[in-house]
Amino acid sequence: MTEQPTPLDLQPLNDLEEKLARGEQPDANPVDVILAFLNNEVYVVSTDVLEGPDSRVEPLVLANASGQPVLAVFSHPSRVAEQFLTAAPNVLGTQGSAIIGNLGDELGMVINPGAAFGFEIDPEGVANIRRDFKPADDAADTVDDSRDDTTDGAGPA
Repeated sequence: MTEQPTPLDLQPLNDLEEKLARGEQPDANPVDVILAFLNNEVYVVSTDVLEGPDSRVEPLVLANASGQPVLAVFSHPSRVAEQFLTAAPNVLGTQGSAIIGNLGDELGMVINPGAAFGFEIDPEGVANIRRDFKPADDAADTVDDSRDDTTDGAGPA
């Protein structure tokens, strides 16, 4: 039985969802979606509660259609389906860039599993985003002088 989205599911609730909705149009630029993800707050669900700024949590990891592990990420707290809250009742907000920066090399992610606005990124796609994109505040405010980007052949980020 497939659950049909309610009309609320079809209305973008924030900037990220607007980019996700536009991302499905033929003339869409996927870079806009990636930048919106990196620079906006997103949500994960966990059985753990954040107890302080340095506390760690284990967010909910699902299996995709191929059986591979993917981190469940949501663009808005209301996109978290009841079935996920049953498994992990704590909804925690963080920057999309923090998600990308903390995902291991073996884990992909799925944004809004089961909702109208969402997509899946495999581990290689996550690595590409990590390599090719910097969040707006990092690119503008932080310069890492300890690293020489010219030696890796990739050029400036």
